[in-house]
Amino acid sequence: MKVWQRVKAVFSNSYMEQYLEDWAKGNDVPNSFGTLTQETALKYSAFFACNRVLAETFASVPINEYKKDMKTGDRQATDDTGLYPILAFAPNDETSRYNFQESMMYQINLGGNFVAERLIGRNGKIAGFSQIPWQLYDITRDQNTRRLIYNLHGGGDDSVNAPSTTVLRRDQVLHIPGVSTNGIVGMSLLAYAAGTIRLGSTYDTFNQKFYDNGATPTGVFEHEKFLKDEAYNRLKKDIDERYTGLMNSGRPMLLEDDLKYKPLTINPIDAELLSSRKFQVEDICRFFRVQPHMIQHLDKATNNNIEQQSLEFVMYTMLPHFKRVEDNINSQLLTPQQRAKGYYFEFNMATLLRGDSKAMAESFSKGIQWGYYSVNDVRRMLNLNKVEGGDTHLQPLNMVPLGTEPESSGSSSETDNAVTDEVNKAIDEAADKGTI
Repeated sequence: MKVWQRVKAVFSNSYMEQYLEDWAKGNDVPNSFGTLTQETALKYSAFFACNRVLAETFASVPINEYKKDMKTGDRQATDDTGLYPILAFAPNDETSRYNFQESMMYQINLGGNFVAERLIGRNGKIAGFSQIPWQLYDITRDQNTRRLIYNLHGGGDDSVNAPSTTVLRRDQVLHIPGVSTNGIVGMSLLAYAAGTIRLGSTYDTFNQKFYDNGATPTGVFEHEKFLKDEAYNRLKKDIDERYTGLMNSGRPMLLEDDLKYKPLTINPIDAELLSSRKFQVEDICRFFRVQPHMIQHLDKATNNNIEQQSLEFVMYTMLPHFKRVEDNINSQLLTPQQRAKGYYFEFNMATLLRGDSKAMAESFSKGIQWGYYSVNDVRRMLNLNKVEGGDTHLQPLNMVPLGTEPESSGSSSETDNAVTDEVNKAIDEAADKGTI
């Protein structure tokens, strides 16, 4: 009776529903490389490459502190808040600005959030930041205050489920959430891309095994009769020692007793797996919104579209990351009084476009020549202050103020060249000051 009850339980509706759910999600596929962790995920080359290109690009851009004049719109670089040396040079004694920003992007991509403890000096002000690995904390709400709290776990990565040893309040940390549905706690791309990462790692393992043994996938041995154990073992040993592996690749085989070697081509299933491996690379790029050519996947790249894709990488991939961090730094680290006075932090993203200064100069020059930019408009985009008379918009032909009758002297081409020269000077000035 007990046996029949167990059989009934196995085939009950709830069991079948769970089985169908697992099948639909792909959870019935055996996991050949264990639990998916940060370390195992980063061993998948496409996942590692996407994280690396985002982290290194983000870390390459410096952050500046500005004070904006609320009346004129002019701004100037400052360090009045005391935070600029920390964010722009060294957040703590062990971490440089570059490594701090690089770690920030890895933490956001892998764990969904970046959390750093505020280090307070003797004067009661922020003296630095100490980043906390995403595996070592969980974010909850205090039952009494309903404010966010950060429960830290002591030890290494294995202690994630250990009892909390330290609890930090919101005002004790810098918390930057990544992609989020509630705007408060970020979502881990590592968790959401787990299935794609596992499948891609499986293809990598298949690819490695496919080429590990040079003799196994390339052909078979045929004999009209049945080989005795002695002959079979001698043949097997001879193949393993003389013809298997990269060092013996291409070596001619010596066969005996009417033994024939029949080469094989890649069967359609293996070929489809190799093709699917390329698709998995694109799938990972889709999660991170990274153009495939950025991680050396050049199947569909051409000299004509790579430049445009690189520009789109700055505009649509990196810009949201920079704005996310800027807004959180400004809202969490600056007081309402400081923000009201015009203080704010901003990443200098123009450094990512510095290599295309010629195209930048041509674009600005045409804008001035056709009247939809003024000189001060251009200087503002180059993070330079206004100049006297620079707010006047010009019109084509002899490039005089709008509404003015053009004079007969002077050619249009000479004026165009003069405008281009002025724009180039402004770009050089901005480069010397480090504003681009």
